[in-house]
Amino acid sequence: MSRPQAVVFIDNELPLFLTRRAALAQDKGYVTYLVSKGFPEIQRPALENYVAREREGKPVYERCYDTDRFDLDTLRGILAEIEQDADIAALISGNGPFCKEGLVCAHVAQLADERNLPSQGVEALYLANNKYLMRDKFRAAGVNTIDYGLAVDEASAVTEANRIGYPVLMKPVNGIASHLIMKCNSAEEVAENFRHAMEHLPGSTFESFYEGAHSYPNAQGELIHFDPMRCLLLEQYIPGREVAVEVLITEDRCIPLVMQDKAVVTEEGRSVYEDLWISPPVRFTEEECRELEACAVEAVQAIGLKNSIAHIELRYGENGLGPQVLEINSRMGGGYTSEVLRTIAGVDYISTYVELMTGTYQVLEQYERKNDPHGYFILFAPHAGFYESIEGLDEVKALPGVLTTMQPFPTGQTIAGDDEEVMLLIVWMKVDNLEHLLSTYRQAKEIMKFKITPTVTTAQA
Repeated sequence: MSRPQAVVFIDNELPLFLTRRAALAQDKGYVTYLVSKGFPEIQRPALENYVAREREGKPVYERCYDTDRFDLDTLRGILAEIEQDADIAALISGNGPFCKEGLVCAHVAQLADERNLPSQGVEALYLANNKYLMRDKFRAAGVNTIDYGLAVDEASAVTEANRIGYPVLMKPVNGIASHLIMKCNSAEEVAENFRHAMEHLPGSTFESFYEGAHSYPNAQGELIHFDPMRCLLLEQYIPGREVAVEVLITEDRCIPLVMQDKAVVTEEGRSVYEDLWISPPVRFTEEECRELEACAVEAVQAIGLKNSIAHIELRYGENGLGPQVLEINSRMGGGYTSEVLRTIAGVDYISTYVELMTGTYQVLEQYERKNDPHGYFILFAPHAGFYESIEGLDEVKALPGVLTTMQPFPTGQTIAGDDEEVMLLIVWMKVDNLEHLLSTYRQAKEIMKFKITPTVTTAQA
C-alpha cells in the first residue's frame, strides 16, 4: 500500500495567509501539515469562519506543529516526525522572513533541496530578502543598478550619502510595508533619520523581522555581517514613474504575466504610500513596458529565483536613467494582485504556486493578457492608535465600477501607522480609464471616516 503524500507548510509569521493554499493541496489529495508559531488570537475567528463556511467544518491541516524555533535542526526534527507517517511531496513557505534563527524561507528551500523537491533557491531567497545583497548581485552580474551603500552608524551613513549624492534614500536592509523609507536631502537629515531609525526599529511592528542578524558573502566572496536592527541601506534616489511586474518563474523559464501601473504614489517623510494601481499600465508606451519587463526578467535571473510568482517593483527613471529595479519579492504582490492576475492573465495564484512547489505545474505556451482595465486603490492609516470605527463603507461599495472591498484590519484593536503603510481599506474596480479610478478614489477619501485614537506610541505624542 502506498504511503500518503504530504505537503508541509512552514512559516514563522502570518500563517493565516497559507490557509487557502493548504485547502487546495488537501483537495488535490495531499495530507497537509503546518509548522508555525500558532495562530494569534485575532486571526482565529477568520480561520474558524473559513473552515466552517468553505470547508464544511473539515480542518485544513492534519496536524499543526507550534514552535517558537525555526532553526534547521528544529525543522528537521519536525519533518522527521511527519515522515514516519507520510512521504513529503512539497515544502511551502509564505513569507518566511528573518527571525532569530535565520531566514525561514531559505531554511525551507534548503530542506526541500535536501529531499530533491522543488524550491525557490536558498541563495536567491537571501538576495531577495536583503536589499544590499540584491543590489550587490545586480552590480556583479552586470544588471543596470543605482548606487548604494551600507550604513552601520551615523558617520558611515553620512559618508555613504555624500558619496552617492543627494537626495538619497535610507531604509532597513530587509524592511517591508514601506517601513522607515526615509528620503534625505542633506547630511543633517541623514544623521537625524539614522538616529530615528535606531530608536524606532526596536519595538516596531516588524521588530521580529529585524532580529535576524546574519552573515552572508557578497558577490566577491567577502563575508558581510548584517544586523537589521543596527544598520540601514542607502540608495540613490530614483525620480520617475513606478510599476510592479508579476513574473511567473519555473525551473527554467521566466514569464512576465501582468504589469501594474502605480499611478498614485505618495512619498511621506518616513514611508511611501502606493495609493492607486491600474492594469494594463496607462502612463507608459509599449516600448517602455517591454523595457521594464526585460529589466524585471534580467533581475530575477541574476539572483537565480525559481518556482515562484514574484513581485518585482521598478521605476522608469527620468533623465535617461531608464528602468531600475527597486526590489524583488519572492511572493506575489499584495492588495488585489491576485485578482489582477486572474482577471488580466487568467492565472490563479494559489493553484499555480502549489503546483510549482509540488512539481506538477504545466507551463502554457502563451499567456494571453486582456486589455480590460481594472484597478484598485488603498486608504491608509494616517497614524498609529486604537482603531475604533469605520463609516461610509456601504456608500463606497455602491460607487460605479466597484467590484469588492477588503479590510485587512478589523476595528477594536491597536494598529501601527506612523513609520509604515497600514492598509485600512482596499477597493477593487472595473474601470473605464484612469480618470474613472482616480475619481472614485477621491470620492472614497471624502466618504470614508476612520476613527483612530492616537496613543503615546504615535509620532504625534
